[in-house]
Amino acid sequence: MNEVYNERMFSVSATEADPIEALVRRGAKVMLQAALEQEVCEYLERARHQRSESEAEFRGYRNGHAKERKLTIGSGTIKVKTPRVSDVPAGQAEFESQLIKPYQRRSKTLAQVFPQLFIEGLATRDFEPALRSLMGAEAALSPSTISRLNARFKAEYGDWTQSSLANLPIVYVWVDGIYIKAGIADERACLLVVMGADVTGKKHLLGLEEGYRESKESWLAVLRNLKARGMNEPALAIGDGGLGFWAAAGEVWRQTKQQRCWVHKMRNILDKLPHPERGEAAQSLRAIYLSRTREEARVKVLALVKS
Repeated sequence: MNEVYNERMFSVSATEADPIEALVRRGAKVMLQAALEQEVCEYLERARHQRSESEAEFRGYRNGHAKERKLTIGSGTIKVKTPRVSDVPAGQAEFESQLIKPYQRRSKTLAQVFPQLFIEGLATRDFEPALRSLMGAEAALSPSTISRLNARFKAEYGDWTQSSLANLPIVYVWVDGIYIKAGIADERACLLVVMGADVTGKKHLLGLEEGYRESKESWLAVLRNLKARGMNEPALAIGDGGLGFWAAAGEVWRQTKQQRCWVHKMRNILDKLPHPERGEAAQSLRAIYLSRTREEARVKVLALVKS
């Protein structure tokens, strides 16, 4: 791959609007093309111009390149040619690039950006002009493309919300409502999030659904869906001071103990103190949280109240 490092790779025309962006795209193109050629070498198990030592080792011939295609990546749109292989022996898998799939026109990371932009409040009609200015006029973007990608995202989300939790023993859950920028602000829509930890301590995203003002009815729908998917009653549920979740949890998880989230509790306490006193108070609150016994924590709480 050393042959790709040459003066042309680093040369930038004076007519380029942004020489830095042009250099980044040119470097990405050269390196990607070199990686594609290396894939062929690994598939054929020989370098370019090298012959197979025996008939048994023959795995096919290089056969030029497919038609040049445009590929949109984070730094813009580049043009690449995917190598082709012919005369593949019978019974051997055909060559297929693992870097660029057939008909692929954008990087996977770029496709994942689209749902995130919806969450941030960007409408479908705004995607093309917003991204076009960053990725160039040749980027594979259109309202129909964006709608199709997000339709696929919604389908994947639908499958995930129906996946079974029966074989996932959950011990602890953390819940919270996250207010997002998308939608009409007056409606106070939010994402209701449920995170859980299993018996090994591994964390899992269990629930992610839209709700209204973290109401009891919204949380009931989330918890009932978790139960329908086979989730067990956790030993402990941790959340903020919102009454909607606790009312819903009491109906669905009757054996689950409840605990106020320490992060929210500390924020509420510190918010009532003058700014100069918050640093020392925060240290005292953390000391309470890290106490090894209930009695030790009680002593520290009384000391903080008196201070």
